[in-house]
Amino acid sequence: MGIDTRALDAGRTYPFQVRLTLGTISPVAAPTNLREMEVGVRGAGQTLSRRAALVADALRHLAERGWRPQNHAPAGREVLAGHGFAAADGTVLPEAVAVVKDASPGEVARDLAGTDGDLAAELAEGLTVWIEDLDLPVVLTGESAELRYSPREYVETFSIRG
Repeated sequence: MGIDTRALDAGRTYPFQVRLTLGTISPVAAPTNLREMEVGVRGAGQTLSRRAALVADALRHLAERGWRPQNHAPAGREVLAGHGFAAADGTVLPEAVAVVKDASPGEVARDLAGTDGDLAAELAEGLTVWIEDLDLPVVLTGESAELRYSPREYVETFSIRG
């Protein structure tokens, strides 16, 4: 693939990755009374529960199609330990999950198209591909895929200049 190319070869296999966020660490305003605190805790718990169920369904769908957890990285990179929200019994809700698959753009498009409607757009938005030592964002269009930036554009736009 050339440094100025955006289109991915439809017949070639690429290493794709999808990342889904379940929740993020954020500041919490001090409640003014216990009722406000109760309502906040209950509401956040219900929202996180619904989100976790949606993500779990998407993970099951992708696992059935050969996706696997991202637990390795290309040479020279490391997979950082994830963070999450720990319960008193030791169970942990991860802040985010990432899954990977070596596949053609068309296969990835079919895999993601079969997910729940609420997450389908988010899955497509969070899709990246590993090319030329870069983790590049990808846009799926039917059975094909195109990079949001060519490798050259990505390096020129996001590199740290010293």
